Amino acid sequence: MVKRGPAAFDPAEIDEVVLDGTALGIAEVIAVARLRRPVSIAPQAKHRVDCCRKMIDLLLERREKIYGLTTGFGKLRDVTIQGKDVQRLQINLIRSHACGVGEPFDEDVVRAALLLRANTLCRGNSGIRNETLNAVVQLLNAGIYPYVPTQGSVGASGDLAPLSHMALVVMGDPGGRFFPRASRVGTEIVKGARAEDFVACGALDWREAALGGGETFAPVTLQAKEGLALNNGTQFMSALGCLLLYDAGILMEWAELGVAMCLEAERGVRHAFQPELHLVRDLSYQGDTAARILAHVEGSEILDVLINTAYLQRSRHPLREARHHLETAAAETAPESEQRERAEDAQARIEALLGAIGDLVPEGAVAPPENLLASRDLTFRAQIPIYEGVLDSLRREATGLLSFLDQPSFPRTPLMRESAVRFLETLEMAVPSAPPVQDDYSLRCSPQVLACGHRALAHVLEVLEVEINSATDNPLLFPPKPPGGFDSMDAAAYAEWLRDPAQADGLADRVLGGGNFHGEPIGLVLDYLAMAIAEVGNISERRIAHMVDASLSNGLPPFLMEGSGLNSGFMVPQYTAASLVSENKVLCHPATTDSIPTCAGSEDHVSMGTIAARKAIRILENVANVVAIEILAAFQGLSFRAPLRPGGNVAAICAHLRDQGMRPMTDDRVLYPDIHRVRDLLRERPHLEG
Repeated sequence: MVKRGPAAFDPAEIDEVVLDGTALGIAEVIAVARLRRPVSIAPQAKHRVDCCRKMIDLLLERREKIYGLTTGFGKLRDVTIQGKDVQRLQINLIRSHACGVGEPFDEDVVRAALLLRANTLCRGNSGIRNETLNAVVQLLNAGIYPYVPTQGSVGASGDLAPLSHMALVVMGDPGGRFFPRASRVGTEIVKGARAEDFVACGALDWREAALGGGETFAPVTLQAKEGLALNNGTQFMSALGCLLLYDAGILMEWAELGVAMCLEAERGVRHAFQPELHLVRDLSYQGDTAARILAHVEGSEILDVLINTAYLQRSRHPLREARHHLETAAAETAPESEQRERAEDAQARIEALLGAIGDLVPEGAVAPPENLLASRDLTFRAQIPIYEGVLDSLRREATGLLSFLDQPSFPRTPLMRESAVRFLETLEMAVPSAPPVQDDYSLRCSPQVLACGHRALAHVLEVLEVEINSATDNPLLFPPKPPGGFDSMDAAAYAEWLRDPAQADGLADRVLGGGNFHGEPIGLVLDYLAMAIAEVGNISERRIAHMVDASLSNGLPPFLMEGSGLNSGFMVPQYTAASLVSENKVLCHPATTDSIPTCAGSEDHVSMGTIAARKAIRILENVANVVAIEILAAFQGLSFRAPLRPGGNVAAICAHLRDQGMRPMTDDRVLYPDIHRVRDLLRERPHLEG
């Protein structure tokens, strides 16, 4: 089987998915689950299924004792079933096992599970009829959304309860339920449906259930072995895993952009992303992650130009405060007094300073002034005297203003002088006295941490690519191969060939009971992925905390807001991020280590694979919201680095955010709509320059 990564194909470029049981890819799962691409079955798969069914027919004819075919299930495996009850056994199996609870799985999960179930049946090891396999595919193509509760699987004989709920609809059983077409909005995938939104099979004609314009659906009456073929297997945990894998891959791209945006917003150091550093610790994905982050900030004026424009931007605020205090004091003096004249003189000095700062860092400017870029290609030590010179005249004017305010006859207040002192102090910090050396861990170690997420995704991909193309029910049938191969005879001829005693006498031994349905492989890797994704969120939250802390953020104002105090800015979005990563710490408890015996102890070790998948998806959603807050906070922080421009990809993302209606805050506003909008952007791959 050819291995293909989750991004090997764009799901939107897939027009149709043809199932053969061996070559399904993750992108094809997404194309069917979310984009409603049509599904068909390869002719060779139909032939294998027919041949395997002929084996079932002969075993029944010979009255062989076969688990789940002529015996009960689980602890009842030694109870023999009479021939007249073989069909009823399968129907009872589905009805008795459809006992899930909780809210329904979203439609894309159910569609992915239907696809995976059909694909595993295509291998020809399950004993199902083509008629029943076709019904599963028809459900997909007709756009019928079966009701499947989220809770009830322990991942032992696979996802017994969820798959049984799905099988009820395949059967058209009165206990089965589906989402009515009349409740849909267009053909969009249904998210967040409630149990009461579904109607019972039989309440509507199947044509009313289908989305229309596609394949019609006709339920089937299950025959021998078909209930087991439909409800034994790992298809729900695998479906969740495929969707999680795809979404997490997209989120990792945004997480790397989040690092790049924070690096620019905090005016960090690029040393930690240089390739030679990562070559001496050659772990997979680490160097590539660092290289992508470095590429995102390529051409950054913020990181290339020494002068710290955030401090210049912030210096306006104390000057404006001083002006306000001066106006208040002047209003209390006589109109033509000496004090009034001095106040007007001081006001003129402040306006001149504000104008000079505006010349250096114009508010809302598209491009920076030339005197800020004159030394961008020089070394750090060469830049210091140049930028010291740029600010010299401002410092002299500011010192002169302080002396003027200190004259005994001047109408001053302590707050006025305090504002003027803060202006001078802020100005002094605009040119650093020494080159930056390294950042705190949340920036400096981000390639190392994010690479762990990429490695986890690669491991999950490796397991899932095998799992979704495997036979995972029980027992499995291994029809004997004719001398010329299965393609050498049609199904009727194969059935006659099987009757030869050379084949028929050993046929029961080719029905093997085993444990391919056990979800441990999926559960373990999804527990691992959950931890890796949670760490992406943990380090993202630390970068948010870094940006809102004025003692750490290299010039950004407290809580990323001018006039903090009156404004809280990004104070509480950081709380939200902190709450989400703390919730993830609880969710990271591994599900697969928490086995519990079932079925009177005969199923004495279970995987909890579906629980692992469900909580990993919750963790992913929490981390996506954290990364959305980080990107929004960095977008705000970058506004204080104007007029210097960030690197190409960071600039492209900022432009995209503006196109979506995002604007930096100048006063507090309700932020949850912005967080939700950015989170929605993170569901699709970022559009970058190159």
